[in-house]
Formats: sequence, structure tokens, C-alpha cells
Amino acid sequence: MDRFRVEVIAKTHNPQQVIYAAMHQDYTDKFVFDGRSHWPSELEAGEIIVKRLLAGERGHYGPLEHPSITFNCGYFPHSVMQQARTHRVGISFDVQCLDGDTEVTFIQASGSLRKIKIADLYDVWENGEKAIRTRQIIGRNGEPPGEYRRHGKKRIQKMSLRVLNEETGTFQIGHVNNVMCSGLQPVYRLTLADGKTLNCTINHRLLTSAGWQTMGDALGLIVDENHEVLATTQNCQLMCNGVWTNDAIYTHKNCCDDQINQGLNLRENPRLGEVAQLNQPNQNLQLAKFYQPRGEVKSLKAHPVKVTQIEYIGKQMTYDLEVDGPWHNFVANGIVVHNSYRYTGNQILELAENKKDLEDIFYLRPVGDYTDRQGKKYYYSPQQRQADLDWCLEAAKRYKADLDNGLSEEHARGKIPFDYRQHFVVSFNLRSLLHFLDLRYKKDAQLEIQKLCDLMWPHLQEWTPAIAQWYQKNRLGKSRLAP
Repeated sequence: MDRFRVEVIAKTHNPQQVIYAAMHQDYTDKFVFDGRSHWPSELEAGEIIVKRLLAGERGHYGPLEHPSITFNCGYFPHSVMQQARTHRVGISFDVQCLDGDTEVTFIQASGSLRKIKIADLYDVWENGEKAIRTRQIIGRNGEPPGEYRRHGKKRIQKMSLRVLNEETGTFQIGHVNNVMCSGLQPVYRLTLADGKTLNCTINHRLLTSAGWQTMGDALGLIVDENHEVLATTQNCQLMCNGVWTNDAIYTHKNCCDDQINQGLNLRENPRLGEVAQLNQPNQNLQLAKFYQPRGEVKSLKAHPVKVTQIEYIGKQMTYDLEVDGPWHNFVANGIVVHNSYRYTGNQILELAENKKDLEDIFYLRPVGDYTDRQGKKYYYSPQQRQADLDWCLEAAKRYKADLDNGLSEEHARGKIPFDYRQHFVVSFNLRSLLHFLDLRYKKDAQLEIQKLCDLMWPHLQEWTPAIAQWYQKNRLGKSRLAP
């Protein structure tokens, strides 16, 4: 459990004043905003709320629903997230995503770049590629005449995607394994010093000069309950589409062929066979005189560019890629970003290849004494735990073997242990947070979700100190559901 983390992404910055205003508006015919200069301080507002609203378990609790807080929870077992979703509280779980206009960089056979919007990639992936011609008659499988689409997944999977080799820092070719739509999510626009822009969610992982970080962590982003940007607490440099390495040279010189064929036409081409033997020494001499043997292949290297501005641009439809191969990243709008962070895919495959720590992927309880729900005590020994770890590793290897043998992810993941670790973003209003603590911050709750509540509790104490103090004295651990 020492790996569990809970951090605050955003929160209402004057929650007790907001509750006071809502409570006051219920009992006055005046427009409470006009008297804002006379509102009590945040601390005084908390004392008034406890005295007039919470003390004695009287009154209604609607005003507590106005302030909200958003947590980023990390490294918890899947069962914790599953339990949290069963409650009647305002919880949302989000993954990293990019907006539909983000351009993904591919490499064509000629070496030139081709940039395709990720929304267009998803359209082809799901619906197929639009055919150039229309069908005039019924197709061989009964398809009606008219416009039609051809299967596009295999074509996208064969396209050469630009990815970054994280060991050498140079770009190479990878391939798309999946294109996903993640629904409507809050999206932010980053502007870089060189004019590049990237629209992404707050938890999309970007490659910075300090390594992989979520966008929010990289900038120290502070937002309000409406997702608007309040401040950034640190500078950030993102790794961008590259510059030529200093020792690189061109990989080929077409000017040799251009000189040889200069001025030739169709009538002269047949005569080449007659003069080939005579001209061969001249060509060899010219090549030796003007050109040197080819050196190392020219390569591109990623370089850092500073983020100069960030703004919230609203909720938009978002998408993401899953990249095949050892490097799970791609270039979006000229910026290196991470692909989908799906544990049932790349994380477990990397574990099977000994690229990840087993304890970072799967959760097992520490060695110690435990009690089941019937009150029976038992001891979880080091030998038992090691045997379970070995079993988890073997399951990951079986999962990889199934994928290598052609099974689908949905088929193969039945072998994966249930409690793989997950990160998630969860939002509460104050009333729903207290309700969640009523249910899960008690001694007979699952230990792992108790730990989640334990890590949330200090944030609640700092956020609404007067209400947290009242809750600790009157309700904490008593399993009394919030009204």
C-alpha cells in the first residue's frame, strides 16, 4: 500500500464561503452576491455552517453540493475503482486523450511526412476508407449500390508511424495497434515558444525534458471547478519533432543518376545498350572523383521547446492511439506524446519482457495478520506472497503468449489477475465526498479502499477545516450515511 497516491488536481478555493452563500440565499430575498464584501471570512463561514446547518443533524444539506474537488488517485488495485463506482456519488474516471484536430505524423515511402488528423484516423479505423468510385451493382456479399467504404484497419496498421527511440533520443518507425475514442472531456491548449500547439486533457502524458509526465504535473497546473486555468507553478519544456544530428550526412545522392541521364529521351534510350561497355569506366571515374563512401544514416533527434501559454478550450471529443512495438509514443502536432495507458495491453506485455517491476503492475497485500468478514484470523506469510508474485508473472507471460499466437486482447486478458494497479481521476462535491467517507472510511470496509479514504482525508481537512473537524467528531468511522 506504500505505492498508493492521492493528489488534488482542482478544487473550489473558497468552499466554506460558497456553502455560506448558498445557505444564506435559501433564507433571504436579497441577492447575496451584492453583499459579498460583508461575507464572513472562510474560517468564520465554516463556523457558521457547523452551527446553523450541521450541528444537531438538522437542516438540509443541499448547500454542501456546490463546492467540488478533483483527485488523481494512483497505483490502486482495480477492485478499489470497481467498488468506488458502485456508490451513488459524483465520480468520473478519465484517461489521457487528444482532441480530434491533433495531427499524427507518418512517414511515406519517399521519406516525406504525412500528417493525418486523429479524428480522421478513428473514422477510417471504425468505418473504413471511402472508396473513390461508387458501386453500380449489388456487391458479391450483397452490398447495395452507391458509395461504400473499404476495410481500413490493416492499412492504418501498415503505415509507418513516427515514434521516438527513448534510449537514443532519435526518431524511428513504429506502427499503430489501435485507435480509440474516449468521449467528451475537458481539453486544454498548450502553446510552445516555436508556435506549435497541442490540445490535450490534463492527464495526458507528455515527454518533457525531465521525462514522462502528465500535462497537469509537468506545468503544476491549478484549475477551478469549471476547469478554467488559475495558475501554473512551474516551467516546462516538451520534446518536439527533431533537428538533424551534427554528424549526419545524406543517405543517397540522386545527382549521379541525374548527370548520367541528363538530356536523354525515348529515342536515345535504346542506344544505351550499345555504349554501356564503353561508358562504364567513365562513370566509375566520375563517381570516384566527386563522391565519397556513404557514412552513417542521417537521423532526427528530439529537442526541448518551452511551453509559453496554456488555456482551457472547453469539452471536446477526444481520441488516443495504442502503439505497437517497444516505444509507446507518437508525434502529435510535432510534440512527442505517450500512447494509451491501458494496463491490459502494453503494461503487462512489458512486465512479461522484464521491462517493468512486478509490484508496479499488480497489487498484493503486504505480509501480515488479517481477519476475514466472518472474524476468522489468518497470517499471510512471505512464502505465500512470493508464490502469488510468481503466479502473477506467469499469468503475464501467458497473456503475452496468447497475443503472440493471435488471440484477441479481450480473449487473452481472462488470465490476468484481477487486482492490477490503475490510476484514475475522481471528482466529488463536498456532500458526495462525505457520503463516500461514510461508506468506506470505516473499520469493516476493504483495507485498500480504507487507505484511499485515509489519503483523501488530509486534503479534506485542508480544504474545509471546520466541516472536517465536525465530521471527525460526529460521523467519522460510524457508518452513518449523509442525508
